[in-house]
Amino acid sequence: MTLWRTVRAGAWHGVRAFLKLMMVVGPVYTVVTVLRYTPVLAAFASATAPLMRHFGLPGEAAMALILGNTVNLYAGIGAITALNLPTAQLTVLSVMLLLSHSQVLETAIFFQMGAKWWLLWAVRLLVSFLAGAGLGRLLVHGAGAAGTAAAADLARFVRLDFPGFGPALGDWALGLWSTAYKMLLVLVGVFTGLELARRYGLLEKMLERVHRVTRWFGLTRAAGLPWLGGNVFGIVFGGGLIVESTREHRLSPRQVTLVATFLALSHGLFEDTAIFVVLGANLFWITVPRIVLAVLVTWILSRILRERPPAAAGAVEEVDGEN
Repeated sequence: MTLWRTVRAGAWHGVRAFLKLMMVVGPVYTVVTVLRYTPVLAAFASATAPLMRHFGLPGEAAMALILGNTVNLYAGIGAITALNLPTAQLTVLSVMLLLSHSQVLETAIFFQMGAKWWLLWAVRLLVSFLAGAGLGRLLVHGAGAAGTAAAADLARFVRLDFPGFGPALGDWALGLWSTAYKMLLVLVGVFTGLELARRYGLLEKMLERVHRVTRWFGLTRAAGLPWLGGNVFGIVFGGGLIVESTREHRLSPRQVTLVATFLALSHGLFEDTAIFVVLGANLFWITVPRIVLAVLVTWILSRILRERPPAAAGAVEEVDGEN
């Protein structure tokens, strides 16, 4: 294959992955946008505010968690900036959001991958709450101290005022386009780079090194590419790479779920981590626990989930209840 054909093949794989991903991103983005014009999210945040004391956080922090989990991580960050929390509380809230955010969109992508999306949704919430409770007791002194922002000021991050059908439609289109073109550029670039790496024999060497690490928590060599892509680019921007590579290598349902489990708890390690460090969170506590928890939970699931016999290939695997 000539160099031009290699580049063209990579670009086409990127466009195809983008189109598949937009079939998920578009509808989910629309639903979440509509919800923000209703009182649903604000009411849910108010109802969950009393639970924040278990994490050593003020009640207003519930709005950051609700926004981060339903809209996206950046919406949660917007609420965090208004809270003006001390370092310890900011670190706890950051870890909780990094473990569980963009649940609506990312769960839809996990479904597209063929992973056990319901299991991942539950695991992310549970691990986020446990980590928040543990770090809250370890780092926060004087639990429940209020932030400087009032709940009324934070409410504007949760609920949008409806400006009319025309302006609302324009805001929706602009927001979706902003996400879509970035995804397209990233996916075309990534897949073109992968095709070139495959052409010159670099991809195989890279995956071999990745497998030396991932095999310890149950991943096969073929699972290395989606694992690497999700860790570098995140679930949303790396979603197309994840979907394409899992299908190209025909990963089993068990392997898909294991890859998705690790990435659900620890993805976008560079960009997301850097943002929270700039905000003032502690680098060690927002990085090391996530990686440890991701390895531990993935390893546990690798011992629980079992492969179907060859005769039942393609069938959905079950959770083995035997000891």
